[in-house]
Amino acid sequence: MRDSPMENLPYQQLSQLIKADANKEHECREYLQYAKELLVNAPVINYVYLETERRSHAGNSDYIVSAKILDEGGLEPVRVYVWELKAPQCYLFEEDTRNRLRPSKDLINAENQLFYYLDDLKGNDQARHEFGITHPHNVCFGGIIIGCRRRWVRGNFDENKRNKLYERALMIRREYMYDRLGMRLMTWDYILDHFKQQQ
Repeated sequence: MRDSPMENLPYQQLSQLIKADANKEHECREYLQYAKELLVNAPVINYVYLETERRSHAGNSDYIVSAKILDEGGLEPVRVYVWELKAPQCYLFEEDTRNRLRPSKDLINAENQLFYYLDDLKGNDQARHEFGITHPHNVCFGGIIIGCRRRWVRGNFDENKRNKLYERALMIRREYMYDRLGMRLMTWDYILDHFKQQQ
């Protein structure tokens, strides 16, 4: 049974935060505890630990979740997934040329922060112990949650061109970086749609 805040129409609550003009990263982050299953990229036996704003030498990582999972070989390791969050008000891409996009400054910052936070956690024995991790291999990229449909692209494009450019830019980034590293990129709409399906 879900906690009472989620029984009070989480879809509408998160939807209002996404639609807001002001930065709502921290408010949106509170809803991730009810969508943990989206943040672990493996079958979960049970969740072990969850932490926000974990302090490290590189800064504060936004969201970390660890879970005992069932891996492909039948083992049941605890894995930790590191996530970097940016507000739904942030753009993912912006115009570079009329036929090419570049990642926004917010997306580049999120990628860079995620690399540093993951590297710090892999090398920190005490942190791995707290999360129940026995081997650095089980410290994994979660990914980045940023933006929303209306913030896919900053630029003066009609909707059709904007959508095509966004799809290509996202596919290129997945092909040459995210998929190879096991990183995921979500918009806040994806979390919102998850809540809608649960209603």
